[in-house]
Amino acid sequence: MQGTFITATGTGVGKTWLACALATACVQRGKRVAAMKPIETGCDPEPRDAIALAQACGNDSLANASGFYRAKDALAPYAIERRGGPKVGSLRALAKRIRELGKEADYSIVEGIGGVLVPIDREHTIADLGALLDLQTVVVARNDLGVLSYTLTAMEALRRRKISVRAIVLNHVERSSRQDLSRLSNREVLADYFPRIPVLRVPRVQSENDLVDAAVELYNTLKI
Repeated sequence: MQGTFITATGTGVGKTWLACALATACVQRGKRVAAMKPIETGCDPEPRDAIALAQACGNDSLANASGFYRAKDALAPYAIERRGGPKVGSLRALAKRIRELGKEADYSIVEGIGGVLVPIDREHTIADLGALLDLQTVVVARNDLGVLSYTLTAMEALRRRKISVRAIVLNHVERSSRQDLSRLSNREVLADYFPRIPVLRVPRVQSENDLVDAAVELYNTLKI
């Protein structure tokens, strides 16, 4: 299966909109795309991220594909399990299901939940699912103060699992009223740490056209 696994330094940093933009860029170039979020919580009542991904690639059935995990509470899956909620189950079975759905497309985009070490159960994190999928991986991070530590931590966790990171994306999620000097230097510092990995900086997106434009550099970087 050819594709990209999109993970992040944490939740709310822009994984979904980046995945949707990448899916749109692929579709515009004539590719059949399977864009999926196999694990999603906070579904009250619908999996909004998965629906957005499915719409971006033109396959609504992917939003609620059988074998995917959905839960109402906006918590990590292991936290939900500890509260008596549903379990994710076998990650190998989930990875197999993702591959089955990916066979119907030219390219698959798989969005993880939260950051790289979100606990799926007592023994596994979302990074372990990424390792099983063995896709080129993109790490999304919020471009503000603190991102250096968050990104270095995420990259270390992925390195230990021998996951190949093809790009780091620094995303301007929201407009800030305060001056944040780190936004001017974060990219350069991370590029110094990871000279072989492209570090992309995405400006604050204000329109749908901006969204698609933001994916072009990533599309070219991934050589889809």
